[in-house]
Amino acid sequence: MKRIYKFIILMLAFFLFLSPLCIASNNQSVKSTKNETIKVFNTDLYLGGQDVVVNDAVNGNVFAFGSTVTIKGEVLGDVFLLAKSLTIDESATVHGNIFAFANDMTVKGKVNYDIYFLGQDFELTDSAYINRDIRLFVATAKLYGSIKKDAFLFVDSILMADNAKDIIGGNLHYTSDKEFTFPEKAIMGSVTYTPYQVHTATTGEIILKYVKQFISDMSLAIVVILLAVFLAPKFIEKVNYALMKRPFLSSGIGVLAFVLVPVLAILLLFTGFLTSLAVVLAVLYGLILAISLSIFSLAIAKSLADKWNVTSKGKLILFAFLSAVVLWIAKLVPILGTYVSLFIHVVGLGIFLTSFMKAKEKN
Repeated sequence: MKRIYKFIILMLAFFLFLSPLCIASNNQSVKSTKNETIKVFNTDLYLGGQDVVVNDAVNGNVFAFGSTVTIKGEVLGDVFLLAKSLTIDESATVHGNIFAFANDMTVKGKVNYDIYFLGQDFELTDSAYINRDIRLFVATAKLYGSIKKDAFLFVDSILMADNAKDIIGGNLHYTSDKEFTFPEKAIMGSVTYTPYQVHTATTGEIILKYVKQFISDMSLAIVVILLAVFLAPKFIEKVNYALMKRPFLSSGIGVLAFVLVPVLAILLLFTGFLTSLAVVLAVLYGLILAISLSIFSLAIAKSLADKWNVTSKGKLILFAFLSAVVLWIAKLVPILGTYVSLFIHVVGLGIFLTSFMKAKEKN
């Protein structure tokens, strides 16, 4: 499970890098009480930043991410959260579900529906009340509050007070690498334990896995190569020019696009009215990355063909396929292969985008 937690931390670091760019969108009315003014947002609320606090009432859903996120007000809809540290304060009431991805989450208030949480540590304090289920994928689950129905946990450890009573009103289903004992009155229903099993792949399974991956990747490469050679020969010249004549420009554009396109897609998604454009941008981005190996191979193949004065389409296809095979094998090299794969994706993306810049110059 340690690899999973490392992945979680890396993902958090990436999204926290984006957090200052998040957009808050709301319609609001204001009502006064004896001691304070409470804002009521009659729409979905979008928030982001270093430290995000929701103090007010939201008559809709809440979408928030940042370094720390704290919910103190009342939310009538669902809550979608991405943070390093997340707190549902004692004064908070969430009438819908909570979907959260964070390093740690602390619940002190009331949640009327379910909690879905993926992270490192989860704590349900003794003041917390969950009216339905919790579903956790965590290293440590500290359960001191009240869960009205069932708990579904994928954990390394579960902590409860020795004299705990009525912590889980329904059933407990948990998966772990070891079995735990719980206070007698802590769980009202049944306890179901599933051992966490790590499957060790055999040599044959590993070989089969790589063979399947090779066939899949090379099939895609062949399709892209054939389409380019027979339907878009000018595109091959452009990507070759981008790689051989503008390597630094292509690499720079690739790095910027690799980082900024996901940022732009998320920003468009958070506007609420450009969601379709965000999806299209994300799909195109994924598609170009998927064929980056083929683009890189075509650029190399064209360079070799020009160097050896080869004009045959058949030989160009052969050069491109062999280049793709060599690059694919290079991706398998331990440790170095990760950097090779990243290099292919980044430069392939840059080559693709730079090729359109050259087309614009010609026109």
